[in-house]
Amino acid sequence: MRPQYLIAATALLSGLAGCGLIDPNITKVTFDLPTQSYSVDASTLKLPAGSTQAVPCGSGQVITDCCNPPAGLGLPMPDCTMTMLACEANAGGMNVCTAVVPVSQGQSMNLGQQVPQLQGAVGLGNVSINQISYTVVDNSLNIDLPPVTLYLAPNGVTDPNDPNAKKFGTVPTIAAGSTPMGTVMLESDAAATFASFTHTLSTPFELIAATTVHVPSGTPVPSGKIDMNVTGRLSASL
Repeated sequence: MRPQYLIAATALLSGLAGCGLIDPNITKVTFDLPTQSYSVDASTLKLPAGSTQAVPCGSGQVITDCCNPPAGLGLPMPDCTMTMLACEANAGGMNVCTAVVPVSQGQSMNLGQQVPQLQGAVGLGNVSINQISYTVVDNSLNIDLPPVTLYLAPNGVTDPNDPNAKKFGTVPTIAAGSTPMGTVMLESDAAATFASFTHTLSTPFELIAATTVHVPSGTPVPSGKIDMNVTGRLSASL
C-alpha cells in the first residue's frame, strides 16, 4: 500500500472512531464462571429419625391443622417454628401432614480476583451467557431432590427470599441416587441480571442455590447427601 493511501486509511478509521462508529476501547472476552459447589445433607434437615406414620389431614379429618392437632390424640405438639408442617397430597393422592423444609446455600464470587482474563478490568458490559451447567458429583440421597433455583445477590446476602436476590436459573429435579450433568434452565433476563452484579468487578456477589424438600408423613425419612457443582461459559465486553 502506498504511504499516502496508508495515511488516508488511518485518518478515516480515526474519524470513524471519533464519530462513535468504532469504539477502539471495547474488548470482548470469553471466560469460565468459577465453579461453585453446593451440598444438601439430609442429616441437617431437622427431621426425626426412622419411618413415620401417615397422618391424614384436611377437611373431614380429625386433624385439620397439622401444627395444632387436637388434644387427646396422644400426638406430641409439633414445633412448626423449627420444621413447618403443611397438609399436602402424598404420592397416593391422600392429604397428609407433610414436613416442608427450605434448604439454601450461598457461595461468594469475585470475578475480578478469580478469573485471570478479568484481572485489572473495571466491569462487564453486553454480557452473553453461552451456557450455565451443573454436575452432580456424588449422590446418596434416598429421595428425589426437587428443582434447585439459583439466585444472584449482593455479597453477604444468602437468603433467597431477600428482595435483593434475583432469580437466575433452575436446576431440574435430580432423581434419588443419580449423578447427572446438564444445563441450567436460565431466566429470560439472566444475562442482564448477571451484568447488573458485575458492573464493578472488584465487588464480590453471591450465587445462592435454594430448594424446598417436602417429606409426607408415612414415607421414609430422607437420608444421605448430594454434592453438586455449578459452572458456565460467558462472553462480555470490557
